[in-house]
Amino acid sequence: MNDMDKNFQFGIGTFDELYGHKIIEIKDNYIKSELDINTNHHQPMGLVHGGVYASMSEAAISYCAFYTQKGTWVGINNNTDFLKSSREGTLICEAEPIKLGKRSQLWEAKIYNGENLCAISKVRLSNLDV
Repeated sequence: MNDMDKNFQFGIGTFDELYGHKIIEIKDNYIKSELDINTNHHQPMGLVHGGVYASMSEAAISYCAFYTQKGTWVGINNNTDFLKSSREGTLICEAEPIKLGKRSQLWEAKIYNGENLCAISKVRLSNLDV
């Protein structure tokens, strides 16, 4: 990894810490994160809120680009498709890049609950430093 001297710790004092999103593996062009579902993640019908899936995807992808690419990367578009609902369990997000550029990148994240593919997100990032 490069840019590890950036004074930043995964999730500490951030929205990710608030909703329980944790990075469990990060390396060049790959990240894996998890979230243990609780009732705070539910919408009124008792299912995980779609914003949880979208937030997991964008955060994981932004973290990975921030740590493994040169620059400060932020999400500028997030398209999340919801495929299977969840009520309980652990969500696992795995993301890899589709296209890496110096100014913009496109990544894809897949979120699973056990064997079930629950959501797929495509997130476009922009480099604030160029």
